[in-house]
Amino acid sequence: MNTRLFTQRITPAYVVFVMLLMLTVPVIFSVANVHAAGGQVTNRTLQMGDDTINTSGGTTNYLVSFNPFSTKTIYGIIVDFCNTDPIPGDVCTAPTGFGVGATPTFTAVSGVSSSWVAASANSQRTFELTYATGAALSSLTPVSFSINTVTNPTVVGTFYARIFTFSAYSGAGSAAAWLTAGSTGQDITDNWDYGGIALSTAQTVIVTSKVQEQLTFCVYITICGTQAIINLGDAHDVLSTTAPFVDNTTTYFLSTNASHGAVVYLKGATLTSGTNTIPAAGATPFLYGTPSTNIDFFGICSYNTSGIVPTVATDYLGTSNSGSCASTVTDTGATAVVTSLGTPYATFGFNSTNTTSTYGDLLATLAVPGITTNQLALAAGVNLTQPSGIYTTTLQLIATGSY
Repeated sequence: MNTRLFTQRITPAYVVFVMLLMLTVPVIFSVANVHAAGGQVTNRTLQMGDDTINTSGGTTNYLVSFNPFSTKTIYGIIVDFCNTDPIPGDVCTAPTGFGVGATPTFTAVSGVSSSWVAASANSQRTFELTYATGAALSSLTPVSFSINTVTNPTVVGTFYARIFTFSAYSGAGSAAAWLTAGSTGQDITDNWDYGGIALSTAQTVIVTSKVQEQLTFCVYITICGTQAIINLGDAHDVLSTTAPFVDNTTTYFLSTNASHGAVVYLKGATLTSGTNTIPAAGATPFLYGTPSTNIDFFGICSYNTSGIVPTVATDYLGTSNSGSCASTVTDTGATAVVTSLGTPYATFGFNSTNTTSTYGDLLATLAVPGITTNQLALAAGVNLTQPSGIYTTTLQLIATGSY
């Protein structure tokens, strides 16, 4: 038999065996570094109360939840935060800028109680809960607690948390040993159960919307936006000495988001024909009632029909012996208003000194933002000495919001 040939043939197999052995050794060591006598925790999550970078002041909450692998009396729980990976046993480097707080606080949810004691180590990389008397935990015991003093990393991206439970409170498994382990980059040791979690910081979504100042104001008879044309008198628009005529078909509508509401001003002159005028009712509201023959005047009263009730200026309040012009004034069309003693009456005002000024006379005030709909009742009558002519006026209602 050729010994040299045999040697040459078996050498490659030997080399392969040696190489396989060498490749296997690190894997065995990696598993051993976990140091777990129990197993991997299940249903493990870590909910971040804020995932923006570097939330200052240690005010972010992290809700840690998991189920232990098996039944065991547990004296300690550690959550170690790493920038490298979530694998227990690997070197752990703290995420940049991260911290659980120099004196961390926590809120017990389940599985642990407020009797547990919180601490931090490894430059605030590591959060620890300890309980000197221990607590019996099992896979049916959900463990959940909130770390309330976290400062997020200063960079956007993924980082990791490693969960460990400990079944001893003395010797190699003392609280001091758990905390100091990893101070030079090494991982926590002597744990019972373990598990890894990946989490991440992220950029925020910035949403911008604008709400602009709003004021909608309409003066109309039937439809907002149409001209209000009033023919005040009989079928031929003629005023009578017998009694006044009243028209309450004019509507003014106001809607605004102004924080201090809005005001409505009345601007314009009394009924005029050339140099002749029908006397304005005046600053003191004209008492329209009985007797009403030979009363020479032009006046207005305002009342609310829906929405917020505005405060009407005294000149145009329309007070009456039954409450307001809303209940006593009806549209007469081409018929004069004839009343008798004891019949409710209304008042009409028209302060022509103010209505012909630059900004007009205050008619109504809406104190708060909202919507209001109101009627404008106009009344006029003449006496026997009123000069003939076609009397007209153009009135403006001007709304101004107070923001």
